[in-house]
Amino acid sequence: MRIASLLPSASEIICDIGLKDNLVAISHECDYPKGLEEKKVITSSSIQSDLDQNEIDKQVRKKFQNKIPLYEINTQLLNELKPDIIVTQGLCDVCAISSSEIEVVLKGTLCTLPSSTQIISLNGKSFEEICTEIINLGELLDAKSAAKEHVGKAMVKKDNLDSLPKYSRKILSLEWIDPYFSAGHWVPEQIEIAGFRSAIGQRGEPSRVISIEEIIDSDPDDIAVICCGYKLHENELFAEKLKNNKEINFLKPFKSNKIYSFDSDFYFSRPTTRIIEGAEQLRSSVLG
Repeated sequence: MRIASLLPSASEIICDIGLKDNLVAISHECDYPKGLEEKKVITSSSIQSDLDQNEIDKQVRKKFQNKIPLYEINTQLLNELKPDIIVTQGLCDVCAISSSEIEVVLKGTLCTLPSSTQIISLNGKSFEEICTEIINLGELLDAKSAAKEHVGKAMVKKDNLDSLPKYSRKILSLEWIDPYFSAGHWVPEQIEIAGFRSAIGQRGEPSRVISIEEIIDSDPDDIAVICCGYKLHENELFAEKLKNNKEINFLKPFKSNKIYSFDSDFYFSRPTTRIIEGAEQLRSSVLG
């Protein structure tokens, strides 16, 4: 079975259930686990990654307004590789190629894939939904046993966290800082699993732009900088930038040095079982 993954989390899951060798193509953002660099890259972004956050946000909004895709698919390579299954997502048009976008490509005159090619869309917004999708994907790819074993290990980690004491501390998780975005979908649940409360955003809700007033009114005890698409060292720089904002740096987290940075790509942004590891890191950071 030949698989093309247009989503970093899908590539990770496929490798987790023992099907790395079946991957014939990946997205330009697929960087985990090791070895994926040997795979054919089938997508590219129309947004420059080296721009500052405000400029990225402006470009994304402009492209949406003009109905210009944020990502491009190498149709010629797709035809040559002839995947049996294409795995993508339907949650966020900014994060990766959506199922509707790939369907447009498949129906286009430039694509000659057979009608038997299946498109699988992963849309899990919670830990439970993510686990269910992993098992369903495993069943589809004849790897259900490996999928169940992988999910089982993550559930044990979650149960261990659930058994620990809970705290009333409110954590503000920021998915972007210029403009400010609250973190959504599974991130508020990660905060709850870690034993705390989400200052803004409930489990399952999408991320959204938030105002300075909302941040102040939320009265957070801690702030987690988990800007989407960035690694630890980049989020550390964003945290330092945050500390210089006089509009909010009088809040408790700044006075008590309770601002934390994480590798968002690996532990918060992608819907895989590693969100439990993100919850573990969050709890460890907050409790010291």
